[in-house]
Amino acid sequence: MNALGRLLAVGSEWGSYAAPVAGSGRRAVAREVAEEASETIGKQLARQASRELKPVVIGENMKTRVEPYARRIGAETIDDWLAGRKWTLELNAVWVQEMMKQGRRVIDIGPDFARRAKGVAPSTAYGLERKLLKGYPNYERRFLRWRKLRGGNPEIDRHEPWHYILDEF
Repeated sequence: MNALGRLLAVGSEWGSYAAPVAGSGRRAVAREVAEEASETIGKQLARQASRELKPVVIGENMKTRVEPYARRIGAETIDDWLAGRKWTLELNAVWVQEMMKQGRRVIDIGPDFARRAKGVAPSTAYGLERKLLKGYPNYERRFLRWRKLRGGNPEIDRHEPWHYILDEF
């Protein structure tokens, strides 16, 4: 089949739009070419989708909040990026900058308000992450806060009494 015959296929439903060309079987050939092209494009889109980068999750309390939430939604954390390396605050900053450079969606599940209410100081690493992400367009806040020690994420902190406290309003 010549190049002109191949170009007769147009649109996503190429075979149905193929124009008849003089000679027998040309429309059938055009339809076949269109189906082959659709299959090829479909495979290319599937490969592209598999390369899309997962979102990352930040927040306080990696073991009981951040990691379980990330696994539940199919996201990643700094631990995935470290791949066995020893964590440092400097590597944490590099990770945040790399995620921003890649254009990743960053989901912030917030502070561990229950831990803070017990007198535990805020996480330095989480504070650094929030500072570096200020103004980042793909940042997504997924927690509520009112007052200094009240708030949480209803998807994670269900066992915490924060969501029953309505007397503050």
